[in-house]
Amino acid sequence: MGSILIVGAGGAIGSVLRFWVGSRVTEAMGSEFAWGTLTVNIAGSFLIGFLAFVINTKTPLGELLRLGLIVGVLGGFTTFSAFSAETLTLLLSQQWLRAVTYISASVLLCIFAATAGMAAGRQFS
Repeated sequence: MGSILIVGAGGAIGSVLRFWVGSRVTEAMGSEFAWGTLTVNIAGSFLIGFLAFVINTKTPLGELLRLGLIVGVLGGFTTFSAFSAETLTLLLSQQWLRAVTYISASVLLCIFAATAGMAAGRQFS
């Protein structure tokens, strides 16, 4: 039961952060492209890479931190379901170039961000 509460509390925090960050980025960049979702997914991927390395290699509270921060906070923060819906909207409106750009940027930049997060975690330790 404690694990469920840790994940749930983290998820609530992550969801609020996702909304806040996504809204700020959309206000700054405009809504012609899903900049908010893309930014959240890149940042979340970086943080997951960083925390996965640090938590799995450097702390005795690994499982609790993993559940609270990675599964909870970052699980609530990253928005792959929103990415899917936004991509489908672009495809259904026949905005092929935007859809391909969004898919490519999301996948490649998030993998790069996760790799950078792991590298940063190694430097941190």
